[in-house]
Amino acid sequence: MEWEILGLFMLAAAVGGRAVFSAAALACGLFTFAFVVVAGVLSRRFLLAPPRKHATAYPAITVIKPLKGEDLGLYENLASFLRQDYPCFQVLFCLASPDDPALAAVTRLKKEFPEVDVEVVVSKNRIGYNPKVNNMANAYQFAKYDLLLMSDADIHVEKDFLRRMAAPFENPAVGLVTSFYQASGARGLWGWMESLSINAHFLPQAACAASFGMRFAMGAAMMVRRQAFEASGAYLNLADHLADDFWLGESVREAGWKLETAEGCVDSVPGITSALGHFNHLVRWARTIRLCQPAGFYASLIQHGFSLLTLRLLVSGPDAAGLSLLAGIWAAKAASSTSLNAGLGSRQPLRALWLLPLSEWFSFAAWLGACASNTVLWRGELFVVEAQGFLKPAAAPAPLRHARTAHY
Repeated sequence: MEWEILGLFMLAAAVGGRAVFSAAALACGLFTFAFVVVAGVLSRRFLLAPPRKHATAYPAITVIKPLKGEDLGLYENLASFLRQDYPCFQVLFCLASPDDPALAAVTRLKKEFPEVDVEVVVSKNRIGYNPKVNNMANAYQFAKYDLLLMSDADIHVEKDFLRRMAAPFENPAVGLVTSFYQASGARGLWGWMESLSINAHFLPQAACAASFGMRFAMGAAMMVRRQAFEASGAYLNLADHLADDFWLGESVREAGWKLETAEGCVDSVPGITSALGHFNHLVRWARTIRLCQPAGFYASLIQHGFSLLTLRLLVSGPDAAGLSLLAGIWAAKAASSTSLNAGLGSRQPLRALWLLPLSEWFSFAAWLGACASNTVLWRGELFVVEAQGFLKPAAAPAPLRHARTAHY
């Protein structure tokens, strides 16, 4: 149904002519403008709500950090998890190879933070096709505590992060707590573009959706109660999913547990350095959404009003209505992003907001690209992504490995 839906849209535009396309583009532009304004207000109200009551108890936590390669700011990102103001926690760094360059940063951290319970797990053992899940599954047997935090390697956190994540678990019905994230510390043109895709597009939309009830988890930071995790199927349930975070949230909810969000945001440090890297990331992201939530993905076409208005301008020429909507969407997104960034303490430079039109066009191109195929290139391997985000290697699958695990 991918190209068929897009083909029907194009056919309707061709048959109806410029007038129909012009009216449709204006309608999408109006919807986009209204949605950006509403999402900006609701997301700010949700993310910058007054602090909740402090927890009275802080149970011990195991932090599981899957690593591959030396990302931008890796040492400082990982060190921020070891500087936590928290009574008792363990950190498990997990890698697939002793030759991984990330191991140097981990070895240095173990020496510089002797007071923290840090362990390293190195194993090529595979239970499925998702390499990040394989890494975490290899470390799981060494987890000491019943609150498990899983977080990507490009995340930087404040000293009170574990306290904020643990606080909602005072409610015994809560099975999983996740945190929103913003992009900070980006460098160069394409780093700024990656930041805009998060701060100006994803964050307001996702926080707006969460204000009506939390129904998803985000890989930036997910803390799960071990009982809920086991009830959801644990890592075997995630091993063949591209969107392991989305699937974990779905599975925990289906097991009868409640999802919550932590106060504030964590920082994601984008390591994108090229146009192709940025575009491929957007396409993989959009394709994952299409396969996990097809109805929502196709409906999101009406949120690409800026790009559709640009096409209308090229087809029919400029007019006051179209130019006003283009300027309005640009201004509304800039204002929403600036407001959230100021409230959350983001370090995204204001001059990056001049790139918003380019970011909108890249986003629309990625939406189209997500319709083109069911394949994704992930960590150098080509996969076919099936319904609900199931992964299948495009080439003949390698046998699952049961390799020796090094733990120290």
